[in-house]
Amino acid sequence: MGERVKVIKRMNKSKEYIIEENMNELKERLADRKLAIEKGIDILDALEEAQALDAFHAAIVQRKVITGNLVSELNKEQYEGIVGNLGQMLFLLGELDIEETSTFVKKINNGMKIANRANPNKKTSITDLLGALKDPEINQSVTLLLNFLRGMSRSE
Repeated sequence: MGERVKVIKRMNKSKEYIIEENMNELKERLADRKLAIEKGIDILDALEEAQALDAFHAAIVQRKVITGNLVSELNKEQYEGIVGNLGQMLFLLGELDIEETSTFVKKINNGMKIANRANPNKKTSITDLLGALKDPEINQSVTLLLNFLRGMSRSE
C-alpha cells in the first residue's frame, strides 16, 4: 500500500498566469459572439448619432429623482381615475376580438368621413328615411346597427 497523504499543497497560480488565462477566455468569448458585438456597436453608434446616449445616461443617473417625480405626479387627485382604471382597461383590451373590432372601426371611420362631407343644415323627413332604406348600402348599414343593438341587449 501507498503512504498516506499528510500535506496537501495548493498550486499557486501567478497573477500573470491568471491574467493570461482570463484574457484567453475573453478572446474566445469575443470570437464566438463577434456578430452580436458588432451589432451592439452599431446600435451604440446610432444612439450616439441621435444624441440619445447622453439622455439615456442622464436618465439612468437620475433614475431615483425621475421615479420620485413620476410617482408623486401619478398620486395627484386628477390622475386617480386613470390609474385606478388602467388595470381594468388592460384586461378589457385582452377580451376584445381585434379583427372584428378593426372591421367595425373602419366602417365607423368611413361613415364619419361621409357624414362630415354632408350638408349639416339639410333636414331628413320620414319619407326621405324610408326612401333611403331602398339604397342597398344604407339598408345594409341599418341592418348592421340593428344587429349590433340586438347583440348588446342579449346576455351571455
